[in-house]
Amino acid sequence: MTEAAAEAPRRLVNRRTLLAGGAGLVVGAGVTEAAKALASSSSNLGPAVPSPGEDLMTEHGVLKRLLLAYQEASAQLAAGRIPPAEAISDAAQVIADFVEGFHEGLEEAYVFPRVRDRQARLVQTLLVQHDRGRHLTTAISAAAAGDLAKPATRAALRRYMDLFVRMYAPHEAWEDTVIFPALRNLTPQRILNELAERFADLQNQQYGDAALAQMLGRVQGIEQQLGIGDLATFTPPEVYTS
Repeated sequence: MTEAAAEAPRRLVNRRTLLAGGAGLVVGAGVTEAAKALASSSSNLGPAVPSPGEDLMTEHGVLKRLLLAYQEASAQLAAGRIPPAEAISDAAQVIADFVEGFHEGLEEAYVFPRVRDRQARLVQTLLVQHDRGRHLTTAISAAAAGDLAKPATRAALRRYMDLFVRMYAPHEAWEDTVIFPALRNLTPQRILNELAERFADLQNQQYGDAALAQMLGRVQGIEQQLGIGDLATFTPPEVYTS
């Protein structure tokens, strides 16, 4: 079997696959139906399997670090410097693959349908922002691949990154403080356990059994290119007050 063939099954876990799988689980299904749909998974979770909310919030941590990368690249552009285009392109690729293609697929298939009745307006806003985010990611990728020696290209790139950061920082905050707690409160523990296993299985199918380490390795490479690979970079000088 070739390496490409060996990787093929992982590529099948895309947004369309996630949405199709999640629809049968949660859309219009009560607790009993959801439990039956997940009967193939064991509800006896080991300690290494995070809850659905914990898993999604960890993935949000990956996105937060990519937002910091965009902020740094934007700041460099504002200061008249040209940031490494490869770092920006890499960040956009991780966002397109892991955040938009996988993480948001989990939210749309398994989380939003469970909380939509209680948070209809918020869920609709989040879905619109997912769509706008994908368009912005495409625009960022195109601008980063362009001629950054041109002022117009640099201005467009900075604008797209700033718009993405401005939208996704609150987007994550609302999900972490409203949507994920609602999921926990509205879902029996047994089903939460089953969802945790489903999330872990899908992640393993897509990325192998070290998805977080794989993504963090890519993020750390981006941070190094931009000069923000050390957390101490963000520590301000000591402030003295009278």
